[in-house]
Amino acid sequence: MPVGPTHTLLTAHLVRIDAVRPMVPPPLRIVPVFPGYTLGATLLSYYGPESTLEYHELVVAGALVRAGRRVAPFVTQIYVDSADSVTGGRRMGLPKELATFAWRGTAPDEAHITRADGVPIARIAYGRARVGLEVTLGGPTITMIDGAPWRFRSTMRGHFGLCAAAVETDASSPLAPLALGRAPVAVLSGAMRGAMGLDLAPIGA
Repeated sequence: MPVGPTHTLLTAHLVRIDAVRPMVPPPLRIVPVFPGYTLGATLLSYYGPESTLEYHELVVAGALVRAGRRVAPFVTQIYVDSADSVTGGRRMGLPKELATFAWRGTAPDEAHITRADGVPIARIAYGRARVGLEVTLGGPTITMIDGAPWRFRSTMRGHFGLCAAAVETDASSPLAPLALGRAPVAVLSGAMRGAMGLDLAPIGA
């Protein structure tokens, strides 16, 4: 379904394989990118009034995984402030939970995400984007539905620019084992359009 005007922060991280392994169910296999490390990522976004649903979202893909011959990110945690989004996401095998989102400051901005039960999830700080270019980002994601691997793809087009960003967590956060911290690479978009959850299908025979 269409994604309306949004503002999105994408960050990439090296994540220790032994830390994320308990979050990745079989038969998925974690793909290393360096000895002992896999590739993790976060997506912090606001989907505006032109979207199918209007809400905020934090997606955490804790690992790069393999299912059969397919390699793609695997979403280990995902938080939204829309009950309808929770319902839709879980139908696709995405572990969505309700949370609250609050922003403080400007350039650098700081987002505070808190789970519905009051547990702090993350503080995400990011600066202004530098030299934005209009590009299309996206690709496949692997998910699990009824114990079997499925895949879907997403696409996002907008002006993206490099920025500084960090994902900080308290010890009580479900993200704490990932030790994300400062992102080696982060990009920030302005208004963006796209679609998510395209071509959902099982992997394999």
